[in-house]
Amino acid sequence: MGEINLRPQVGSSVIAKVIRVAQFGAYCKLPEYNDIDVFLPIREVSSGWIKNIHEFVHNGQIVVCKVIYIDKEKGTIDVSIKKITNKESKEKLNTYNLEKRLSALFQQAMKKLKIIDQTEKDKYVNYIMTDFGGFTQFMQNASENSEQFKKSAIPKKLKDMVLKLLESNKKEKVYKVIYTLSLVSYNTKKGISEIKNILSEIEGNGVSVEYISAPKYRLVAEAEDYIIAENKIKDSIEVIKNKLKEGKYSLEKEKLKKEKTDILNTL
Repeated sequence: MGEINLRPQVGSSVIAKVIRVAQFGAYCKLPEYNDIDVFLPIREVSSGWIKNIHEFVHNGQIVVCKVIYIDKEKGTIDVSIKKITNKESKEKLNTYNLEKRLSALFQQAMKKLKIIDQTEKDKYVNYIMTDFGGFTQFMQNASENSEQFKKSAIPKKLKDMVLKLLESNKKEKVYKVIYTLSLVSYNTKKGISEIKNILSEIEGNGVSVEYISAPKYRLVAEAEDYIIAENKIKDSIEVIKNKLKEGKYSLEKEKLKKEKTDILNTL
């Protein structure tokens, strides 16, 4: 189900699904507003000159737009892509995707409790939309065990199942550190065996060892705390110091891309 407002307001950021691309623009529907029709004029697709609109939008595409014009007499609505900033687009997509995921989670909770009567299911969904304004606010109240959530008309067994699924679907943040290890042994007789023993003991301490190319290896440590992950690497260094009788080593930390936070963890 969509938002309580049946129609968006001028200036609103909306999710639009492109239904048909024409010469002078694209016809779209707004899934948040019961699939009402809107029009995306070609001049509002991009700031630059557009020779072929098909190079920018295509049928079935999901785009974030801003409502720029509403003709109440004709019932028409125009939207714009170029008037949406990257930040606004990202925030809107996150909000929309979170609402969809939480709606699916609520449906899953009803299915697990064998609530299959459509009238009963619609009653609970309509209650959430009316009293909480959407699944995101409902789940936010659920995670906080607010008074509104405790007093809500949703049956206790359904509330309990929602909370159980919400917690089980949250991904625990894991910190990862990666170092490139260069490891050389000068022991001509037992050098290979020495290196194998060192790497084996490092792995035994919870660090993954990946072979790159002689004499380089990748050390990967993961933990629920960044300091713990780093300490695993420090322990590996101690292993090398104690086990490497003749040789040399060096470590270089790899720069990792910032991982996206699971949107469920924002609740």
